[in-house]
Amino acid sequence: MPTAGTGPRVRRLAHPDADIRARALGLPRGRPVLAVFGSADALDTGLAATVLPVLRAVLAAAARADAVVVTAGADVGVTHLIGLAAESLEGRWPRLVGVAPSGRVAAEDAEPAEGEVRLNVNHDTAVLVPGSQWGEEVPALFRAVDAVAGSKRPALALLIGGDAVARAALVDHLGRDRPLLVLAGTGALADEIAAPAPDAAPDAAPDDDLAVLVRSGQVAVVHLDEGADKVVAVVRRVLGSRPGAKLHATVPPPAVWPRVRFRAPEPHPVIDPGYVLDYPLLADAIHEANQVVAPALHECEVAALRARERARLLVVLAIAAGFGTTVFAALQVWLRDSPWPGVLLAVSGAAAAVLAVVARSGEDPDARVRAEQLRALYFDHLAAPPPVDDAEREERSRELATAVARFRHESVSRT
Repeated sequence: MPTAGTGPRVRRLAHPDADIRARALGLPRGRPVLAVFGSADALDTGLAATVLPVLRAVLAAAARADAVVVTAGADVGVTHLIGLAAESLEGRWPRLVGVAPSGRVAAEDAEPAEGEVRLNVNHDTAVLVPGSQWGEEVPALFRAVDAVAGSKRPALALLIGGDAVARAALVDHLGRDRPLLVLAGTGALADEIAAPAPDAAPDAAPDDDLAVLVRSGQVAVVHLDEGADKVVAVVRRVLGSRPGAKLHATVPPPAVWPRVRFRAPEPHPVIDPGYVLDYPLLADAIHEANQVVAPALHECEVAALRARERARLLVVLAIAAGFGTTVFAALQVWLRDSPWPGVLLAVSGAAAAVLAVVARSGEDPDARVRAEQLRALYFDHLAAPPPVDDAEREERSRELATAVARFRHESVSRT
């Protein structure tokens, strides 16, 4: 992490095709890589305010994965936001590496000439490639990615907006069979990939390579309005993967004792959003199900869990009252002339009987059945064939909302 205000360490390549070795550039080796592509122009103020917290969460996830983040390095556009996001992190942020043409940036303390911009001061390393136009640095950028990630670590590309340079870079990235995460709602190339026009113009031939690679590659599209959590889920799943590593789930051990004070668990997606990389055709259906079905499912699951915890607490109290009954009965035998053990014996016995009856009816089977029905509805929605047009998509959304309302409010019939 660079010291605030000092700027990145500048490494210059002797020629555009020079070999890049991670150690020679002061970069770590064998780390996952997140390459961020976007527009060089400044983002709209409102859009920048929405993208900034997403980038902050992405950088925090990359730091936890011990990843290296590669950008264009110049203090403009998306790279400027990355610098702001890194600076706003309270803990450490990941290694930031910028790769830029030497003729377009002002290195170190030099004043920018006409057509030049400064390097972002929050980057660790800046690799300057001989050249005077944006785009000439792209081959060196991918050589830097290869030097850091090697053949055993993942390299994920994140697209925010995007221009002609980003388009050429994505063709190279997807051509290497590497995953791409598109942040839809940020305009330009990102929205073009997220929602391609149904009838492409005749002059769109130069985009054919990218369109083919997008359709056949590992592409996840996350809408900006879905929040940072879904973006981070994709980033975490890709950057955290290791070849040959065993898949495992962190499952908390079951609680032995019921909680006196119930705390509702945080809502979580039924399907990890990161799996849209494996099933891109289900991305829209997963998004709709998470928006419509998941909140009602979480509500019913919380209701069933609350009733179960209450019933468990009553059972434990009934067992305690039964144990008290045994103790007071023994005391009554021992203290034959004292009346108070008999009184406590009667009270504890009555309490044990009442608690046992209440505990038997304490659970909420209706909430549990509703949760099972909503979970089945969730996966039925994913299993349905994709809609053929927008009208059918809207009709399915209405039917889904109606089914959710029916399962939530109608009486549950059990056979």
